[in-house]
Amino acid sequence: MAKTPFLADLHSRFGLSRSQVVEVAARATGRDVERIERVARGYDNEVYRVRLAGALVVYVRIRRHGEGTLEQEAWAMGLARTGGVPVPDILAVDLACDAADGHPVMVVAAAPGQQLEEAIARASDPERAELLSGVGEVLARLHSIDMPGVWRPGDNGQWPDPGGVRRGFAAERRGEHDQLMAAGMSLAEVDQVMTLLEVSPDPPLAGFVLCHGDVSSEHVFVDSRRQVTGLIDWGMWHGGSRTGELAYVANTFGWEDLQPILQGYGYSRAREGDDMQRQLATTLVVQLIGHIAHHVVIGDTDGAASNVATVRQALHVLGSTNAN
Repeated sequence: MAKTPFLADLHSRFGLSRSQVVEVAARATGRDVERIERVARGYDNEVYRVRLAGALVVYVRIRRHGEGTLEQEAWAMGLARTGGVPVPDILAVDLACDAADGHPVMVVAAAPGQQLEEAIARASDPERAELLSGVGEVLARLHSIDMPGVWRPGDNGQWPDPGGVRRGFAAERRGEHDQLMAAGMSLAEVDQVMTLLEVSPDPPLAGFVLCHGDVSSEHVFVDSRRQVTGLIDWGMWHGGSRTGELAYVANTFGWEDLQPILQGYGYSRAREGDDMQRQLATTLVVQLIGHIAHHVVIGDTDGAASNVATVRQALHVLGSTNAN
């Protein structure tokens, strides 16, 4: 169950045996395992959907790559839960690392309901708007949670200096000039993208809030009443900005679906005009520099092309709003 051929190939290079997955799931739940299904969707985690006796479904997530720890992820999920954000129940963290080849493990209960992308596929236009507005409401709750710093704390528990994070981010993005060219962007496009580093509101220097980091229709679950019942996969959580998260949402949902999300979030176009659109487009372009470079480096040409197309759309949005 891989979303792209590239991900199928990536996940084919590693994997626990069935007996190891059974051991992890059984120890976390105390139940017999009936069925195991591999979910090859992301870049950082090895994931299995496990059906247990009694029709209980859990997910076993083994951290293969990426920054941060599963303990930090669980902490962030706990903060979100206290803020009224529906998150999956965590059944175990760092369970049986030896069975997972020394990699950290998290076992979480399945979110109730169905994935938003499935619900949207069958929804009428009014129902679609209602579903997306609900996503905005949940994000507003999430972003009401203040964070003590930007990004994530280090091993010593200290949060990084915001100014240093911003300078380091900009320097790293400028160093990815050649990867943008390799992805098919013109020199004029690359120059325009690089100038936006100076004016982007993200990474923020103050006003940090809890961000999920990977909000998509795959990671949102809804019930039959079109209410959000779960926000899953918190591996990219961080302390960031509202603009940064909403720009990512513009990428994963598209500009058209972003509008009802913003309405649910509390944004009023009549009150705030096009300023929000410009901020989101600027932030999105800056975010995607690193995404494009990463896809170029790992050889994911489809991923790079998709992100380049999104950058061009955001640049068009900037041109349209600046002309008004």
